[in-house]
Amino acid sequence: MAANNLSPVDVIRPVPIGGSWTDMPKSHNWLNPPKLVKTDEIAQKYIDKLSSPDVINSTLDVVETKVPLASMAEALMLSGVAAGVHTIDAGLLVMPVIIEMLKTVAEIHKVEYTIFPADPDDTQIPARVINAAIKKAMATKETTSDETAAPVVELSGLMARKPTTMENVNGI
Repeated sequence: MAANNLSPVDVIRPVPIGGSWTDMPKSHNWLNPPKLVKTDEIAQKYIDKLSSPDVINSTLDVVETKVPLASMAEALMLSGVAAGVHTIDAGLLVMPVIIEMLKTVAEIHKVEYTIFPADPDDTQIPARVINAAIKKAMATKETTSDETAAPVVELSGLMARKPTTMENVNGI
């Protein structure tokens, strides 16, 4: 891994406001034309990248932590966009290839994986959390009074009429 020569102050220094307007034109990778345009070339680049032994070991480490393969593929694709390798639309077309490559690597090495993150609607809420929420709701219900005062509305302004009765204020 390359040595980082930045001091801690440089790492947390904020970017000046409007910096993108004053930078030199085409100074960032994503402002230049992409290096690869054809989807088969882009897919082959990811296949070659994911086939190297160092990347396979790192990939398996991440897969073992139960990170969904779709999230990993999205991160890989977006890093390719940021590096100026391809455009985001070409990356979206290649994402199924990246997911299949990650899936193949996990299956060859017999590592359990998930392709997509769990649906939040399918998650089970523990009973103790539900009971605590019910107790909290019941406690706040007992402390509030049943009688609520009618809100006092004061109309102001040059053309505002003053209401004559309380019914006019509440809109009844």
